[in-house]
Formats: sequence, C-alpha cells, structure tokens
Amino acid sequence: MNIKLIPHQEIDKVKWNSCVHYATNGNIFGYKWYLDAVAKEWDALVEGDYESIMPLFITEKEDLLEQPKLLREAGIYSIHVLAQKRIQNFIDAIPEQFTNHSFQFNEGIQISEHADYSLSSIKNYQLVLLDDYQVIKGRFSSDLKAQLEHPNIKKLLPSSNVKPELIAQLFKDNSPFNRENEIAFHTYQRIMYNALHRGWGATFGVTDRDKNLLSAGFFIYGQGRMMQLLSATSPKGKELGAYDYLIDNILRSHAGRPLVLDFNSTDDFGLRFGSEESSFLRMEKEKVKRKAWKFWS
Repeated sequence: MNIKLIPHQEIDKVKWNSCVHYATNGNIFGYKWYLDAVAKEWDALVEGDYESIMPLFITEKEDLLEQPKLLREAGIYSIHVLAQKRIQNFIDAIPEQFTNHSFQFNEGIQISEHADYSLSSIKNYQLVLLDDYQVIKGRFSSDLKAQLEHPNIKKLLPSSNVKPELIAQLFKDNSPFNRENEIAFHTYQRIMYNALHRGWGATFGVTDRDKNLLSAGFFIYGQGRMMQLLSATSPKGKELGAYDYLIDNILRSHAGRPLVLDFNSTDDFGLRFGSEESSFLRMEKEKVKRKAWKFWS
C-alpha cells in the first residue's frame, strides 16, 4: 500500500474532494474547503492516486497533531472498504516526529485497541426523516409535546433566509466571552458562506411578533444528511421554547425525505425528538493528557 505525505500546498483539490465525495464514509468535514476554513495549517497522508486520504492538523508545537475545534470528525476517507489493515497502515504512516496526537475519526471507522494509543467513544444524535411528520411526532417526548402546545408557541413566527452573520452574532451574544468563542464567531461565518456558495447550506430562524430574532440555526446538506452546524438562542427564546419550535418546523418541512437530521452535538437534546444515539472514536497518543473538547454545545 503506497501512502505518502503531501504538503498542503501540493494537494490536488479536485482529486481530494472527489475522494471525499465518493468515499464509503464521506461527510461534509472532509472537503478541502471545510478543512481550510477550520485549520490554520494541515498536510495529508494520501494512498495511491487519492484513493484514500487523511488530513494531519499541524499545531504550533512541533510534536503535536491536534484536530481543530470546529471539526467534529475527520480521519480516513476512502473509496475502498476501510478494513483494519488499511486503517492501521494510515496510523502507522503518521510521521514519527509527532509523538503526541489526537484524532476524532469518521463515524463507522473501527480501530483496534493498541498499546501506543488510547480510544474513547464520543456520542452524537441523529434522526431519520423518512417517515411522515405525524409518525415522527409520535416519537416526541411527552415534555416536548407539552412544550409545543404551550400558549407561548403562538408568540413565535418562523423566519427563513436569516443571514449567517446574524446567526453568528446570536451565538456570540449568548456565549461566554473568550478567545475561542471569538475565533469560532469568525470561523462559523466562513463555513456558512462557503456552504451557501455551493448550494449546500440553509438557514432557519424564529422571531417574536416584533421580528426580533430569538433562535436560529444553520444546516449543511450532503451525503444524505442535514447537519446542524450552528444554532443559538436568546434568553427570551429559551423562555418561549423557540429552539424546540425551530426544530419542529424543520421536521414538518423535511419529513418524508431520505434524509438524516444530524444534531451534531454531544448533548442528548435530540432524544426529545426521537433521535437515536450514534458514536465515533477519539484516538489519542499523548505524553501529557490534554483536556478533551466538546465539538458543539
């Protein structure tokens, strides 16, 4: 198996994106435009003529590879079956200079236990939308059904075509002020506009009757999924159940389609809508254990 290290500036964008598109485990996180939006510097391991690929995220520390904060999962993409041998060959191909590294692998990739690294499972929640809305609604939790029937819901209105900068601002205004959230504020906007440019993104919002934005979300379509990239809700919106209303409206308009709503969250909020738990693996090889991060909250 011919796996070589290719510097970022030498990566063939067309072949890279083609591999992600046709990969048995392709997802939005693997496309070069997404990786460029979230990572300052990255190189790649490439098998053959871009038959299998794996991004390597370089940090300021010479010995450390670490996945960017707004990249839920990446790992290995391949047009071939990702058997244990191919997975292990990619792991073994990571340059020896990187004695510390952490990766969150694509959902579905299984990695064998190994003395050189530790594995942990990270939860996510997804909801299949193939059924009619009434069938999906029948799986809502009792407290969610009560929330959607509360008189407060009548104070809310759906809003479409919310500008990405307004969603990012709502996120910023309702997040703790720190450097990471300031970086995320700008990064989310890059991702949203990139997705809209390609026709893969959609915005959804909820306002009160005075047109004040109470809750909003940005979703990216691809590989049979509708993935929530970012959502934010104001204190008033939380009080009125605006985010519940937003998701319920999405389910009404998308029910019956061959789509999976990916909540993209470690939070079990999606269980209230009848979603199912899924998981992916985090692999760490570190001399000093670093604190894990939540990819979305």
